[in-house]
Amino acid sequence: MKKQKWLSMRKKTESEVPLKPPIPFLENYSNGEFFHEQTPRDRLINKLILEKADEKARKLGVDRRQFLASAAGMVTSLSVINAVSGCGSDGGATGGSGGFNTPDAGTMDCDQATELVSGGDHFIFDMQTHHVDPSGEYIERNPAIALGLPLIFPGGTCSEGMQTNDCLDYDNYIDLIFLESETTMAVLSGFPASHCETTDGACGMIIENDVMAKEREQINQAAQSQRMINHCNVAPNDGLAFQLDHMQYIQENFGVVGGWKVYPAWVPPSGSSGYFLDDPAIGIPMIEKGIDLGMPTFCVHKGPDLPGFVEEFNDSRDMGVVAKMFPQANFVIYHSGLGFGSGGTGVPYDPDVNAGVNNAIKSLEDNQLGKGSNLYAELGSLWASVMTDAVAAQHVIGKLLKHFGEDNVLWGSECIWFASPQPQIEAFKTFTISQEFQDQYGYPELTDEIRAKVFGLNAAKLYGIDPEEKRCQVDPMLLATAKRELDGEFGNRRWAFQKPLGPTTRREFIQLARKNQFEGKPG
Repeated sequence: MKKQKWLSMRKKTESEVPLKPPIPFLENYSNGEFFHEQTPRDRLINKLILEKADEKARKLGVDRRQFLASAAGMVTSLSVINAVSGCGSDGGATGGSGGFNTPDAGTMDCDQATELVSGGDHFIFDMQTHHVDPSGEYIERNPAIALGLPLIFPGGTCSEGMQTNDCLDYDNYIDLIFLESETTMAVLSGFPASHCETTDGACGMIIENDVMAKEREQINQAAQSQRMINHCNVAPNDGLAFQLDHMQYIQENFGVVGGWKVYPAWVPPSGSSGYFLDDPAIGIPMIEKGIDLGMPTFCVHKGPDLPGFVEEFNDSRDMGVVAKMFPQANFVIYHSGLGFGSGGTGVPYDPDVNAGVNNAIKSLEDNQLGKGSNLYAELGSLWASVMTDAVAAQHVIGKLLKHFGEDNVLWGSECIWFASPQPQIEAFKTFTISQEFQDQYGYPELTDEIRAKVFGLNAAKLYGIDPEEKRCQVDPMLLATAKRELDGEFGNRRWAFQKPLGPTTRREFIQLARKNQFEGKPG
């Protein structure tokens, strides 16, 4: 087994790399929206992975950390998730019980392991990525955000003494998304906040719409190819006339945006309520404006209930309504309903359980839209929340594919809040749906063709992007050159011991909730 240079070349003064699995969702974590507290099941999986790593590292004659940072360490970790979930090691590849395809040989043979988790030349289009502008106007005009960020991301991957905002910035975004993962293209998304032009009170986004547009140009120029598109954040319940004018301003001055990002459950400081997209006084004018501007794609937060939001408006019931009203537009349900109500995510579809992913499917079904419509389901935070349970994951992916159709499920990671998206990518590459679940629930087989669609071909079609276009293939292209230099010097699995950048204790999350009278919250 080839040793990872980035482990052996660390300075003696640096803190010890933790002995932990390469899957970051087995401990306490949060994206600022919800808090996942490590469960007894998580602890069992962690324990078994470390035991397997110790056994296999000894046989291979390498350090346990070296093993866990390898492709074989990832396959071993996924095989333990299979075992605890009651799934076979082949992940249903030969008609077994579904989950992750992790044959025993792949837990010891790095070539086979690499083929399993990194094989295939996928076009990966991440529909949901985030970062922070540490020099934004919110620092002065909305200090609660600056105070809140260290609570959302206490420590994270920051060096000692570094401000939390700084380790969530543009440079770290490029590193984690484009250099430490196989992501081909990404959508940079924003957060709800009042514009400082409209209020004397707290205002300013963690990253402004014009900053996102400028960064899109910087990254695409550095790559000499298209690697990023950006959202424009819109809050029609916070001064509708200004918001519509702002949409036009962004479009006229920064070119076609990659969709309008809205948070209907957000309540502005003015005290006006949340809204539904089919509200004729708020949502409909915003949709009509986006269509008139030539960008008829609306990406809508419908999922985890952020502190200070009105949960009622996280209900996806309006998504099917507006999709039917505006067949010339496209509507993306961000998070696919994750976190709305109680239940409905890692279980079969039941229209009587109007919660979680079921909530998104119900909106589709109630409006008779069917497969391949103009309504899409996005996986940001959702895949991360179920990938450590092979049975729940099969239900989530299976029922979204069954109801929305294989052309209408979109990849999203919600990184960099979860550091690099690479562990999510590698897990999905090996993921399968069992023949049993296909027969019992009508789920489709997760073929390589469907996997490729979910990873990026569906989003490419949505945005009219050519997935065959060469990106970062020529030496002068700075992003590709930087990645080759890093891989050559250190190896390509530096992300293996990163942790999610959200709260890691319940106390930190409660502190965040208490602080969250502020406007800008991840999502």
